[in-house]
Amino acid sequence: MKTDRRNMTVRVVDLKSDEASDGRVAGTPAQLLSLARELSQRMWLLTGQPLPTYSRNTIPLKLTTLADQ
Repeated sequence: MKTDRRNMTVRVVDLKSDEASDGRVAGTPAQLLSLARELSQRMWLLTGQPLPTYSRNTIPLKLTTLADQ
């Protein structure tokens, strides 16, 4: 999914400002989900590994307690 970024609006804020520390991103739930998907795909591609093919029911995970970490 490619996004046309030629006409995007951006804000420049001082990195030490309260506004810069606000990690919230505006948008509709559909836009936020699309953003999460795009960022996840890009970051996964940086690993050089193929995208996983498992389902949510078979996702590999490790359950630990804080004491075990």
